Amino acid sequence: MRALAILLVLAGSARAAEAVQCTATEVVATKEKKGIDPRLEALKAKLQTALGSYDTFKLLGETRIAVEQQKPKDAALQYGRLTLLYKDRDVAAGSRPRLHMNIALDDREGRRQVTMDTHIDVGDRFLTTGLQYKGGLYVLVLGCSGP
Repeated sequence: MRALAILLVLAGSARAAEAVQCTATEVVATKEKKGIDPRLEALKAKLQTALGSYDTFKLLGETRIAVEQQKPKDAALQYGRLTLLYKDRDVAAGSRPRLHMNIALDDREGRRQVTMDTHIDVGDRFLTTGLQYKGGLYVLVLGCSGP
């Protein structure tokens, strides 16, 4: 019985240490007819599909963030501060694993602008937008890979 209790504690510790690697890519979308920043080539189709009325996409910055399960992780961005919380991982039969994430974005003055729970397919990218920034539309592209 004692051995079972030790195994359960160890299994819980191993699960708690599970981490994902995320990349936060910051983009400003405008209607200046200047095209897409060459550094965003890998995101071109996703940006143009999601934001078809915009024709110019400029990279502001890219930040890599390692997030342990159930431990919020902050990262400084050009826009302000991003807080990610990796809640859990779902795997449905016949599909890619999905990460349940909480996303919080504060502006440079510390005011919360975005807070949401979402599911991100491992290896895919999630876009969130709606904020005006530097004469255009701020776009946060979040991609995560993990266990």
